[in-house]
Amino acid sequence: MDAKKRFQPKFRAWCAACALAMLLAPAQAATPRDTLVIAREISSIAEWDPAVSQILDTQEVNSDIYERLVGYDPRKAGSPLAGIIAESWVMTPDGKQFTFRIRKGVKFHSGNLLTAEDVAYTFKRIISLDREPATNLRQIGITKENVDNFARAFGDDVFVLSLPDAYATTYILNLLTSTYFGIVDKKLLEANAQGGDYGSKWLSRRTGQEPSAGSGPYRITNFRASDTLILERNDAYWRFKSPLRRVIFRHIPESGAQRLLIERSDADMAFNLTAQDIEALQVKPGAKVELFPSRRVLYAGFNMMVKPFDDPRVLKAMKHLIDYQTWEKTLMRHQGTVHQSFIPNGIMGSLKDHPFKYDVARAKELLAEAGLSQGFSFKFNVANRRPEIDMATSFQASAALAGVKVEVVMMPPSQLIPVYRDRKVDALMLSFYSPYGDPHATANKFAYSPGGMPGAKPGESYPGELTWRLGWTPTDLSVKVIAATKESDPKKRTALYADIQRQYWETSPFAQTFQAVQAIGMGSNVENYRYGSKGADTSFAFTSKKNLP
Repeated sequence: MDAKKRFQPKFRAWCAACALAMLLAPAQAATPRDTLVIAREISSIAEWDPAVSQILDTQEVNSDIYERLVGYDPRKAGSPLAGIIAESWVMTPDGKQFTFRIRKGVKFHSGNLLTAEDVAYTFKRIISLDREPATNLRQIGITKENVDNFARAFGDDVFVLSLPDAYATTYILNLLTSTYFGIVDKKLLEANAQGGDYGSKWLSRRTGQEPSAGSGPYRITNFRASDTLILERNDAYWRFKSPLRRVIFRHIPESGAQRLLIERSDADMAFNLTAQDIEALQVKPGAKVELFPSRRVLYAGFNMMVKPFDDPRVLKAMKHLIDYQTWEKTLMRHQGTVHQSFIPNGIMGSLKDHPFKYDVARAKELLAEAGLSQGFSFKFNVANRRPEIDMATSFQASAALAGVKVEVVMMPPSQLIPVYRDRKVDALMLSFYSPYGDPHATANKFAYSPGGMPGAKPGESYPGELTWRLGWTPTDLSVKVIAATKESDPKKRTALYADIQRQYWETSPFAQTFQAVQAIGMGSNVENYRYGSKGADTSFAFTSKKNLP
């Protein structure tokens, strides 16, 4: 009998016990000692393939499913970047070639041995699937046509990454820590490929009936969309044995319900808490709240293909209708700070300037200059979760003061992302999580468009690019963004990003609003959870639960 079948009766019994405990207050039902139970809104999870998904919730789980060449050690808070699957590496003096020595004896969850061939295959399928993660390879000159020459395996133990140009070494190594570059099991995926899709449909299905294609400390054993996710410990993991046998995510979208589960000991962690629930847990015996710096930046975006957002004056007017300071004190209390740069604090080049402030009078002046003194109307798409819903309705009220009618359209993130990719929004509110610890991780999303680069083909589609989705093709900024990746001098590189951000503020259809703080409610016995401050360093792999009296 497989692990999933053995576990299902125990899991059903435990769920029934939790339900009964909630009816029989004040009795409490502690979660199993070897299991971490997480109450979290997980409706955004739709695809599990690391070469496809750009969803934060998915990336955080995939950090423990797939391993990268380089990354961080979850056993040590604030650990430096070091080799994981790469035992060591060297680069040529011109910076155009990295040679990685692949660690011997590492096995995938399937039992297949991980080799340099799997690493080369990982790079090839990223660029071949041509989804959002592929943009990271295209920007360093790797294409479908040259990937076989630029990402090569030499025997089982050596992988060579060649680049057509020299880039800042820190940029390349930081990029490789991203979950996009999680190394996948070539034999397993090729055996389950459909129509040349590199096993992507099979990999994203993740019903739990199949082995995972990673080599990390956990594997997915059960997933029901917008319901339940179960991770089981990989007891054959080469690095260490994780303290907890399993991690269970329960889809609980309401903050109050998440807090109640923590208070009753029916859940160990809660991720989507409001300020009021955070404050309640901070003084609750048996509970605690830990605040983690996050590289998630919240923003509003306005489609420049939809009039009047093609006018920079209208874009600036929208930025003056956001009540930044009030939102920070109310809607984002304990959850974020005003931040108007696309580069998060803590990353090279981030500016702390606030060029925009809530100013209805200034917004009306700008609209009048654009010939819109009578206002206009548009639809504003937003994820159906807090704080986004509250911010959207507040913006709606502020816009009305300037004569602008805003229709708020709420939808699950899993539906919002596709219509955004298809350019079918007037405007939207969303967030972006920097996937690795380098300024280019966000600069290439907000200030770069491949269509703006010299020699770009007119009319080409780039659905993975946020700029393309909003119809913005900033030629000068795009050239500067790429130039910044090639600058090896840290001071000069920092100055380049400062210049890019100031120019961006003048013309961009994006309105950066906040940098998030991740407040996580926990049982007081939960220890050693790592929430990434460097990108792909979020992990449950060394989390434990101490016994309480």
